[in-house]
Amino acid sequence: MAKVSLRIYNREIERLIEQGNLDEAIAHCRHILRTFPKHLETYRLLGKAYLEARRYNEAVDVFGRLLMAVPDDFVAHVGLSIIRDEENKLDDALWHMERAFEVQPSNAAIQGELQRLYGRRDGVEPSKVRMTRGALARIYVQGELYPQAIAEIRSVLAEDSQRADMQVLLALSYFKSGQKSDASDLCNQLLKRYPYCFEANRIMVELLPATASSAENTQTYRMRVGELDPYANFVKGSMFQSNEVPDASVNLERLEYTGQEVPMAQDWGSTLGIGTAPGSAAVGAQPDWFTSEKPAPPAEPKPESEIPDFLRAAGWGESKTPEQPSSIFDEEPAASDLVPCRPARLAQGSGSGG
Repeated sequence: MAKVSLRIYNREIERLIEQGNLDEAIAHCRHILRTFPKHLETYRLLGKAYLEARRYNEAVDVFGRLLMAVPDDFVAHVGLSIIRDEENKLDDALWHMERAFEVQPSNAAIQGELQRLYGRRDGVEPSKVRMTRGALARIYVQGELYPQAIAEIRSVLAEDSQRADMQVLLALSYFKSGQKSDASDLCNQLLKRYPYCFEANRIMVELLPATASSAENTQTYRMRVGELDPYANFVKGSMFQSNEVPDASVNLERLEYTGQEVPMAQDWGSTLGIGTAPGSAAVGAQPDWFTSEKPAPPAEPKPESEIPDFLRAAGWGESKTPEQPSSIFDEEPAASDLVPCRPARLAQGSGSGG
């Protein structure tokens, strides 16, 4: 087998999915996961391949595992919304699409999907999607307005204390604003439930001093980050800079695909898969906020009078339907290019024009 860098391999799999070579894409993803069993980007690709192949049970399993490590994962929430929409589980479809909207509130395709789903629920599509506190909090974080972000996140958590995505964003806001004790406390709470929470582990590596007393704990957090993102093992500075590590730093043997099915490792459902803390739930199970039979309360819209001027100037105060792009899975221009086009047959099957 020839050697290939992990990132280049992932990009090749992305192209296979775009070309509709789904069985081959799945085989390569499974092959990678036998070497890097917790690699987040390969999880995303495997979930997307299962989704496009309409292997929904397997897609839900993969996306559920992904959300344990990255509770706000855009790809997982969009994928799960599509699946729940196909299953006519409208409340669940809306909940996941709302989470995707909060991650990328200016993504016109996501706005269009939300309008369509709201129209199915209410009988009429809204002229626009209203800004939520969760979406506004993320915009504040991106703008480094951490006190405002923290205030918005606390308001969200007051309504729904189980929102792990907001807890992670709050921990990051504490960390970025220098509130190290609060960040550490919140990360420790998250890691008790989700030991492979990516952001919480990265923050803890940055927070713990390089002393003998904390070396063991630091090594545990660093090891987990490296399992989720092998390039993090080669960072020279902050754990948040793994994207700057050269592609060639992480390599593995490329699968010589001849049509064979690549099985998952026997312990995929336990030790290899991203899971919850031992004793809290079966490893590989989905988190409580993800599996609750009772739909989560709808995201509270931010009153337009409270929307900051810079957002209103960007168009959030205007009541008009957003432009419809060609794909629900298109990322915002500033986002990394992780997601391929939404399958045309899925778009048709769910009644979307995207």
